Amino acid sequence: MTGKDSELPPFAVSLEAVSENAVLLSWPEKICPAQHRHIIACRDAIHQQLTDLIIDSVASYNTLMVYYHFQFTNIRTLTSRLQQLIAQTRENELTQDEDLVLEIPVYYGGQAGWDLSRVAEQTKLSPDRVIELHQATTYRAYALGFTPGFCYLGSLPPRLQLPRRSKPRASVPKGAVAIAGLQTAVYPNASPGGWHILGQTPLAMYSIVTREFQPLLTPGQRVRFTAIDAKTFKEMSGELVLEGK
Repeated sequence: MTGKDSELPPFAVSLEAVSENAVLLSWPEKICPAQHRHIIACRDAIHQQLTDLIIDSVASYNTLMVYYHFQFTNIRTLTSRLQQLIAQTRENELTQDEDLVLEIPVYYGGQAGWDLSRVAEQTKLSPDRVIELHQATTYRAYALGFTPGFCYLGSLPPRLQLPRRSKPRASVPKGAVAIAGLQTAVYPNASPGGWHILGQTPLAMYSIVTREFQPLLTPGQRVRFTAIDAKTFKEMSGELVLEGK
């Protein structure tokens, strides 16, 4: 082992073949920015160095699913190359893209924040303090899922961490900014949902460009929420949805 190798972070990664063309890479189950940076660094290195073999990959909190062309390799060879690549890949420092923080404007409270008063009661904070704390953190995009464009962001300040609502709603509006557990997110479309709604954003969470789906957020990005008023929300083409409507 070289001196450089001895400085590599001790991330424990397991590999498992889950189908004829997919390998699941797993890290310990935890929400950890440093570990997630290693996952993203491995994802980027795999696409750069095994470009002829890789179809796609999906990064999450502690996993990376790698889809490959089984016509061009076999699982034993690929696993060996992945293990070597993982061992050589360092946790990324902030990349140029990651250094940029995407700001999501939010119309908090009022008719937009369906659960703000209840969150304030449960956390024993004022509504203004809840809003202040939600804006105070720069969040990390950990994973896409649940519905197209939905991105799990972590981690919430400890004072805002609440269980999901005891009774989920049949319909949560498009653009709802919500919290649950250690996470916050924006609902990209009207859908069922059990998170606590603090406000609504006029920002679209995805677009379709030449028939290609393009999410606004992808794993590894950093995000901050900023308050806007009702007038600005409307000027940004926000469509306010009232509770029960």
